[in-house]
Amino acid sequence: MSEKYSIGNEIKSSVEKMVRDFQSKGGLRTVYLVACGGSLFELNPLEYLLKCEAKGVFCASITANEFFYAPPVRADRSALVIAMSLSGNTPEVVSAAEKARELGATVVTITGKENCALAGNADFHFVFSNEAAGGEIDYERSNMAIALRIGFELLHQIEGYAHYEKAVKGFEVLNRSLQGVRKKVQRRARVFGEAHKDDAFIYTVGSGPSYGLAKALSVCIFMEMEWIHSSVIHSGEMFHGPFECVNFDMPFVLFMSEGKTRYLDERARNFVERQSGRVTLIDARELGVSILAPEVEEYFSGLYTWIAAMEYAKEIAFAKRHPLFERRYMGKEAY
Repeated sequence: MSEKYSIGNEIKSSVEKMVRDFQSKGGLRTVYLVACGGSLFELNPLEYLLKCEAKGVFCASITANEFFYAPPVRADRSALVIAMSLSGNTPEVVSAAEKARELGATVVTITGKENCALAGNADFHFVFSNEAAGGEIDYERSNMAIALRIGFELLHQIEGYAHYEKAVKGFEVLNRSLQGVRKKVQRRARVFGEAHKDDAFIYTVGSGPSYGLAKALSVCIFMEMEWIHSSVIHSGEMFHGPFECVNFDMPFVLFMSEGKTRYLDERARNFVERQSGRVTLIDARELGVSILAPEVEEYFSGLYTWIAAMEYAKEIAFAKRHPLFERRYMGKEAY
């Protein structure tokens, strides 16, 4: 089998071993998703999948330093901790993985390179395809795809997930489909960059499988990388306070997922578009997620919206003449 598709077999066999190990200890009760910043937010599609579909396994995401200093009581031998970091050396994530192992949890690590500190604390380790490693990204091997596939495998092997084969087929077309998304949005992303290069503040909005990605755009792209003030609003919370700040020239980027929470996004969109003339939609349906089976498409929505959002990020950075990896404090000052 080619390397491109071997990631599916690698994850399948690893999860089979995990499940056997948990069965010998009384079963898997809890999955904790532990990371920092963008890596934490990019675990949101997995969290959403397990919250919606897992009947006997509880799932929660926790920022790494909180996990270290306030470990959940369920973080024991019945828990699986999935820790993710691009560098694999993020100190807080490494410490959290060490803590998880001390508590008896099984640890899965997902990193952007093979040799790293985080891998040394792993029971199972996966390396994801990323731009920092050079070359073209294989989206079937991206961090979000690997995490999501672990989730589908857990559901299938523990609870007999009915739509497992449809999910597997989704991964098989993912790389080609997401490459198409990048091309589709390039022109509109350039327009976005020019239109927003001088903005001091941009809101992001989303829900369900794209909520974490709306956070990532706000926190990681606008605030961290481009030094633009930003705040994320959950679509379901729009009408419980935030909508009072909507006006005709306030910019919004609204993530629209497919599936159960789409109504929340549509309701937020309908209001914001009436009140503001500066609304950018990143819509998984329009981007082509419906090429996948309807039973599983919503769980892939975040991958589609995030790939598009990254094109917007690159273009606003270009328009501002502010490279995405320029920093004032990160890695420069003691903190």
